[in-house]
Amino acid sequence: MSDQVSFQLKIGGSPASASVINALRRVEVEDHAHVADMLRLRIGVAVRQDGSGWTFLDDNLFTRLASIDLSVTLGSGNAIPLIKAYVIEVATEFSPAPNGSELAVTAMDPTVLMHLEEKVKAWPNQQDSDVASAIFSDSTYGFTPVVDSTDFSHDENDHTLMQRGTDIQFLNGLARRNGYECYVETNDAGDVEGHFHAPRQDTQPQGTLTVNMGEATNVNRFHVRYEMLAPTTAQATTIDPDDGSSPQGSSQEPEHTEDMGEAPAAPSDRPRVVLLSHLAMSQSGEVQRYAQAVVDRSSWAIVAEGELNTVAYGGVLRAKQPVMVRGVGRTFSGRYYVERVLHTITSDGSYSQRFRLRRNATGLTGQETFKDDDALAA
Repeated sequence: MSDQVSFQLKIGGSPASASVINALRRVEVEDHAHVADMLRLRIGVAVRQDGSGWTFLDDNLFTRLASIDLSVTLGSGNAIPLIKAYVIEVATEFSPAPNGSELAVTAMDPTVLMHLEEKVKAWPNQQDSDVASAIFSDSTYGFTPVVDSTDFSHDENDHTLMQRGTDIQFLNGLARRNGYECYVETNDAGDVEGHFHAPRQDTQPQGTLTVNMGEATNVNRFHVRYEMLAPTTAQATTIDPDDGSSPQGSSQEPEHTEDMGEAPAAPSDRPRVVLLSHLAMSQSGEVQRYAQAVVDRSSWAIVAEGELNTVAYGGVLRAKQPVMVRGVGRTFSGRYYVERVLHTITSDGSYSQRFRLRRNATGLTGQETFKDDDALAA
């Protein structure tokens, strides 16, 4: 690697050998807000000099669910954990060309441990957030729960919350109906956290992406689009089995757009309307919360994609956190939520970060640190 960027790799809890590091051709980490984070290694393999087998492939190194830890260091800074993952697949491309054979290793973040056993289990008299805390902190996983409270408790005399599926499938379903995110992540201290909460869009931005602003530029490529038909309004009706009533819920506009920009991305005239069904809910508050979650999720209609200049940015961009963008005009400059970052490290020492950002509003809130024209226009 270059003097500016280096990485550290552990396999099964021990530092990878020099032979593995030297054979590494490409490392990819996909950091994502809505699906499990993934690690992919591409390693050159060859027949051993004594003909006894293939290097690395026959070393029993990348076994099923073997742990792999990857961190990066920028300059003289501290090592930053990128991912803790577990091997789920190995594949080998055998080539007759010299140095052409390659081993591909795929590993998934710790949510894979929550996807190994399907269950049928009742969760009586508990809120969805109680269930999330209990599952994350279960001794099987030992994750640190980072959980926001939900509003409704399921009284077993009226309705018992039932789990049918793996723990992570169940929690993803609960998160979706509350408008929450659900993911597992390794923090900067190396501890694994289980997250179940609304998107943390109002927290301190992790940095500023600067587009087409001379020496201040730290983005190699930036493309933004406004999906104008994506936002919806929602209506829902269910049936209470106890009294036969029909609890209803509806939402006409998204919440929490004021943190992201001046005007909501959702239209105020001629909006799309969706009718929600198969709710499996009996309380009007639950139905209302679900309708609001659908509207909130649809409102992230501004999507930006690009590639970061890692050295110029001077940091590691992380998904599931906000970031500021400037240099793309008054409509699109401002706060964004990082949905995905693809980190790529190659054998020639390069480190690239390709990103996808989302936003549910346009314009500026007035709280941005860049408010002069030169910092907004390309």
